[in-house]
Amino acid sequence: MNKEPLGMLESGIYTGNVFHRRSVPKVHQFNYCIYLFWVKLKELDTLTETVSGFSQNKSGISVVNFKREDYLGDAKIPLETAILKKMNTLSEVSVSGDVYMLGQIRTFGLYFSPVNFFYLRNAHGKYTHMLAEVSNTPWNKRHYYLVDLDKQSDCDKAFYVSPFNPMDMQYKWQIQQPDENIKLNLSCYKQIKHFEAAINMQKQPLTSATLRKSILSIPSMTVKTIAGIYWQAIKLFLKRVPIYTHP
Repeated sequence: MNKEPLGMLESGIYTGNVFHRRSVPKVHQFNYCIYLFWVKLKELDTLTETVSGFSQNKSGISVVNFKREDYLGDAKIPLETAILKKMNTLSEVSVSGDVYMLGQIRTFGLYFSPVNFFYLRNAHGKYTHMLAEVSNTPWNKRHYYLVDLDKQSDCDKAFYVSPFNPMDMQYKWQIQQPDENIKLNLSCYKQIKHFEAAINMQKQPLTSATLRKSILSIPSMTVKTIAGIYWQAIKLFLKRVPIYTHP
């Protein structure tokens, strides 16, 4: 494998905020500080060699361990291959290019991610599609939505996620081209907007120093994510927001 100089790596860490706001039937919102990994999948081997604390498919507990089995498809198939196959299954036209993942990675042996985003960049340097890998709690099932970034068409909700949102809803996407900032907004409509979730984050390089700084700031995004999900669920329950059972 040709080693890529560390300064030339496209992978990074995005730090910033995740924001949720519910408008119907009760107003409820929160804003958390988070970080997410931005990994060009072709750079995984280089990251393992050059970033202290970053490993790949390592047995046992390690600081940050990119486990292939945590993501889409057969763990024996390279993740980029599986992502491109899923995109082409869902797309109306054939797509190709380099795949970049925005999401969480197993840390200290723990992993859960409510959503991972896989961006496809073509040979001209433009991001053309985004595949959202959505997981639900506590069932930990997965569903995939493909968004053509030129069209960003509305789509029907097809996967049960929160017990406080009905199934018969429409998703509206607002996704900007990733660069030094990354912004993504998802609104849920049922005649009117009921709920929206958004991220607004800034990029820094993925190095031993920035990885260490991120881990020191939030030792486990998995723990913070799951704790946040259940804490906000308790608040919604106390506000008597209606509960919709799993279909």
